[in-house]
Amino acid sequence: MPDVINLAEKYSKKIVDKFYTDSVILGKTSKEYDWDGVKSISVYTIQTVAPVDYLRPYSDDVENHHVTGASLARYGSTTEVQDTIQTMTLTQDKSVSLSVDKGNNTQQMLIKNAGVVMARELREQFVPMFDKYALGKWVIARGGTTVQTSLTKDNIVEEIFKHVTNIRNAGADVNDAYCYIGETNFAKLLLAKEFINFQNPAFGERNLERGVMGKVRGLQIVPVPDNYLQASANSGADGKNPLLTADVQFATIKKSVVLTPTKIKDAKVHQNPQGISGALMEIRWLYDAFVLETRNKGVQVCFASAVSGN
Repeated sequence: MPDVINLAEKYSKKIVDKFYTDSVILGKTSKEYDWDGVKSISVYTIQTVAPVDYLRPYSDDVENHHVTGASLARYGSTTEVQDTIQTMTLTQDKSVSLSVDKGNNTQQMLIKNAGVVMARELREQFVPMFDKYALGKWVIARGGTTVQTSLTKDNIVEEIFKHVTNIRNAGADVNDAYCYIGETNFAKLLLAKEFINFQNPAFGERNLERGVMGKVRGLQIVPVPDNYLQASANSGADGKNPLLTADVQFATIKKSVVLTPTKIKDAKVHQNPQGISGALMEIRWLYDAFVLETRNKGVQVCFASAVSGN
């Protein structure tokens, strides 16, 4: 069935935009690694070694000390430094081609100009696709899992505290951590007595960073559309996240442990190219999302039901 273009003689001059949400993750990921000129990078992580007791010469318990060959090793046996390697390759290469016929554009009183069309395409299609993909990849590579089948205003703060505790017990801090939470659960958080009693001074500073709507025990709260964290039953056709196999209540993610490299982010407009009387619009994004394996404890996920894995 051919595409139907709504002409101004039949429809209102104004085209009502769909609701859209700007990216909730851009600016909240690590910039530590350089992807310029490459599609893959390898990250090396040094493996540390547990300390041993220093051996003083001529001590009484020499028989229990470290010995290398026939000589005494005061610092212990020498261990060759080991490392692990994580190779990350960009896999997502998405594009779209759109046209606006000059005749149709004129009849629609220039409403459907190329700039408006491209902006709407990015906001309604590319940005949600990008955000869902990144959140899904991070959830899959998580380093910690909690489960709460029924979040309420009475238990939600306690559940968020569990993530803070897990991250700190892993030897990290939450200074750069974000709690991505669905809008429905965010409403429950707003009603939590702990959240209200704290008077949350961060609310007065919410415009300092885009998307942050307060803090809980140092975590920056970022509400997202519910469907970003809901498992899809049909590969995303229902608007939910095609990478998830179970619904997520919220996910706590340290900025320094996740990456969203973007190699290509083109949005071009061609006026009257061959074969088209009007504008041809082409958009292409080459991107991916990763969690640094050696720091994955910085990603903690609260599911709505039991899941396999960690």
